[in-house]
Amino acid sequence: MSYKFDSLTIILNKIDSGEKVTVRSLMDELEVTERTVHRYLNTLLVAGFPIEYDRKAGSYVFDEGYALKKPSLSIEETLAFALAKKFLMSFGPGMERNLSDIERKFLLKKTGSLKHIILSAEGQPTEADKHLGAIHRAIIDYRRVRLVYKALYAERPTESKVDPYYLFFRDGFWYLRGYYHLEEGMRTFALDRIIALSLLDEHFVPGPVSPEDELSGAFGPYVDGDPVEVVLRFDPEVKGLITRKKWHTSQQEKELADGGLEVRFIVNGLFGIRQWIYRWLPYVEVVAPKELREDLRTDLASALKRHDKKGRQ
Repeated sequence: MSYKFDSLTIILNKIDSGEKVTVRSLMDELEVTERTVHRYLNTLLVAGFPIEYDRKAGSYVFDEGYALKKPSLSIEETLAFALAKKFLMSFGPGMERNLSDIERKFLLKKTGSLKHIILSAEGQPTEADKHLGAIHRAIIDYRRVRLVYKALYAERPTESKVDPYYLFFRDGFWYLRGYYHLEEGMRTFALDRIIALSLLDEHFVPGPVSPEDELSGAFGPYVDGDPVEVVLRFDPEVKGLITRKKWHTSQQEKELADGGLEVRFIVNGLFGIRQWIYRWLPYVEVVAPKELREDLRTDLASALKRHDKKGRQ
């Protein structure tokens, strides 16, 4: 450890403990010149420590409310952190390590395992955890990346430069949204499908893309597609399951005379909501659009034919 680092630590601890700290006292304590003391103080300011000179006290102090001491957390605050830790640990070993580091730095004691609270969060593939930090750095630095990517149903991987815009988490997986140079347009990438990723020494100027606007029309991770209104009717048997949560920001509900429920969505494209509709069969009917109604009819006929064929074998 360098002497400079030791000196910076001494300065921080003295200010934090409430000692009277002046340029002269630091010169004597550290056995350095006045110029060196000012350089140390400037280094701490640049590093983000809110140090100021209080003329009334005649001492360097931290801004009001700032302290290096560990906070004393209430039971409710400790529980909130423990729940967040338990849920976010499923995002991968990297997230678990970071949360444990935060706990060591800020908490007076371990939050505990919370065995009495069960959170069912799907584990994140290790491939995604490996790329998450690198993509985060690229986004905040507006730095271009090179991706080797194999889409779920693609025969072979593709390679291209990508301008990374934002990350989002849906249905148990992390996704990257960015400008795909190979296709000259925005595209969504599942992090667990990335074969290789490298940060380039190239920067980009982001376009007018709003994550909130894009994701407001997405159903699940499916962002692309033109807005379309989807009208569904659910039988009374599943009405309570549908109304117990808001599945999409555009969701509108209407009670039906037979005890059923009509639900309307405005979504980007039909692929995402189509997968969601299948989970409610046979208690759901597609009213609109006609294209989705016909797709469902075709899929049901195909599934029935397949089951009939297997039943005869």
